[in-house]
Amino acid sequence: MAQIPLGPGTRVQTEVAQNRVIAPDTRAQDRANQQIAGTLQNVGFGIIDQRNREDQALARVKASNSLIDRESQIKTIATDLDEQIRVGKLSYDKAPEAYNAAVAKLDPIDTPGLDAAQQGEIGNSLKRIQLGGLANIEASAAKGRILSAQSDLSSRMDMLGKDAAMPGADVELINKRMDAEDVDTAGHLAFGEAWASKKQQFKDNNWTTHATQRVIESRESINSLKKLEHDLTAEDGFYARKLDPDKRNQLLNTVTGRIFQVEQHQQQQSMMREMKGERALAQMDKQASLGVPPTPADQQRWRTALHGTSMQGEYDTRIQQMNKSQQLLLLPDAQQEQYLTQLKASMQQNGASAADVENLNRLESARTERKKLRDSDPVTYSAITSGAQIEPINMAGIATPEGQQQLLAQLGERFLLAGSVRRKDGPTVMPSPWTEAERGMIQAAAKSIDDKTKIQIFGVIGAATQDKAEYSAAIQPFVGDDKLADTAGRAAFQGYKLPDGSSLAQTIMEGRKILGDKSKPMPGDDLLLAGFDKDVGFSMPAGSDQRDRAFQAYRASYAALSERKATKFNGVTLDSEISKQAIQAATGGITTWAGSKVIKPYGMADQDFSKSVGAQIDAMAERTKLPTDLLKGMPLMAAPRVPGFYYLMNGSEVQRDPQTGQELMVKP
Repeated sequence: MAQIPLGPGTRVQTEVAQNRVIAPDTRAQDRANQQIAGTLQNVGFGIIDQRNREDQALARVKASNSLIDRESQIKTIATDLDEQIRVGKLSYDKAPEAYNAAVAKLDPIDTPGLDAAQQGEIGNSLKRIQLGGLANIEASAAKGRILSAQSDLSSRMDMLGKDAAMPGADVELINKRMDAEDVDTAGHLAFGEAWASKKQQFKDNNWTTHATQRVIESRESINSLKKLEHDLTAEDGFYARKLDPDKRNQLLNTVTGRIFQVEQHQQQQSMMREMKGERALAQMDKQASLGVPPTPADQQRWRTALHGTSMQGEYDTRIQQMNKSQQLLLLPDAQQEQYLTQLKASMQQNGASAADVENLNRLESARTERKKLRDSDPVTYSAITSGAQIEPINMAGIATPEGQQQLLAQLGERFLLAGSVRRKDGPTVMPSPWTEAERGMIQAAAKSIDDKTKIQIFGVIGAATQDKAEYSAAIQPFVGDDKLADTAGRAAFQGYKLPDGSSLAQTIMEGRKILGDKSKPMPGDDLLLAGFDKDVGFSMPAGSDQRDRAFQAYRASYAALSERKATKFNGVTLDSEISKQAIQAATGGITTWAGSKVIKPYGMADQDFSKSVGAQIDAMAERTKLPTDLLKGMPLMAAPRVPGFYYLMNGSEVQRDPQTGQELMVKP
């Protein structure tokens, strides 16, 4: 800080003599005073300059802050307008106008304390900020213009695409509406170089939509589906060079799969109608064998079942050539095998890639698995190939007549499904009405099902089919390895009854329950076996399954008959009368021919058996030129693989016709 000079030291005035006037010299003092005043003035000017510089600095800072605030305001306006353009509240062509209007509403920037040059700089900066904001708005407007064009074109393609999905749409004309010059101009604006690809994709989608619509419309028409298949595959087809290869293949797979399902369904329905007709005729034959006239309801049911079948005109007579009248469409297993063989030969001759070999392996695997499913689970196979749904079997109401009728109807339908597949594809198909899952559940629950319920189920199954193979396959999950239950099931199917009219099946199941109750005294197995062997003799081969089944049935029948007659075991011998009835129940009856015991057809009288066999041997003797007495002296043995027939035995060998070499058999 400037120091105020103190000047020279203190002056001491010289004494003068009295009465003498002396004038002092003030020039030095005046110079000192002037020097002091100059110094003070310089100090004042410095302070004023400093204050002016500070005031200008503050003014510039305030102006800069105002510019920063204005820049923030401009950015806020630009951001807000950009958002309005994006969401569609503001048209892109109105954006600059809206921007200028918003900026005009801002308060002017006040810049006190700045000189003209500084105020000019502030004004230029403000213009740059506003122009920058306007440039951003113009960029947003340009982007909005593109978005608007994209929206308009997307809307146009959406509307035209919906038109292409309408039945009978002219896709060619619809696609041409996207080739207009104005549309192309807008498309290039909206999508740039991608417009050509975008437009082609739109056209491809329209053709795909058109083809998909045809698939839906043709779903149940085999002719329409095949026409569509041609249009998708042929060089002159309607969709040639119009569809993307991947989409074409997808549609083709759908069409060919549906063609197969429709054909299978039509074949299945035709076969099921024929099967119902055959079952009606089988029921008529069975009814006729009973000698009881059918009820009007039965007649009407048979007439209805035959209506619309190839057997419709044969209602009043027994059809002699039933099988010839039915033309079945067989599953072409042989043709499949031939195709695979030719394919393998071609690959060996011409060579093949690893992919070709893998495809062949997958094809063979698929064929094997399909055949396995068809043979083991025809019900599920039928549902898969025809596209039908499987109604679950309901056995909950088996104890009531209504529940039995419901199960009967379901099993009848299931037997038709399995039977139609078996007839079409051969005897390797299991004639079971159960699906694989149902068989598993039945087997798991079989041991917990009481004997009475099993007999009821067997009765319903027997009412649903007249075919032994179907019946045997149907009861198998219930009996499993239980030979006695299986024997009871077969007896229920045949309708075997004891002389007193009671059911053999129920008798066997009652006896098994009694044998399982250890509290009731019963003969031991050794005693029962001895009694059985005595009456049966060698009419059944020793150690055979037939003999074992018959003995088990004999044991159970003996126990049941003893209980019914309240006969208590004496601990020593069998009751001969009960044993005889049990033998009759288990075997159908034992008679003697040519000095040897033989099992008769179930329930046949001895006299009828001898008369029938004798008549057949008389005719056989005339045909073979063998002596009648020789033939009648030959023992009979039931043919194990030909139910109901008996071999004529010459020692341990079956007698043969000396002229033809054929085995000699009779059927009482």
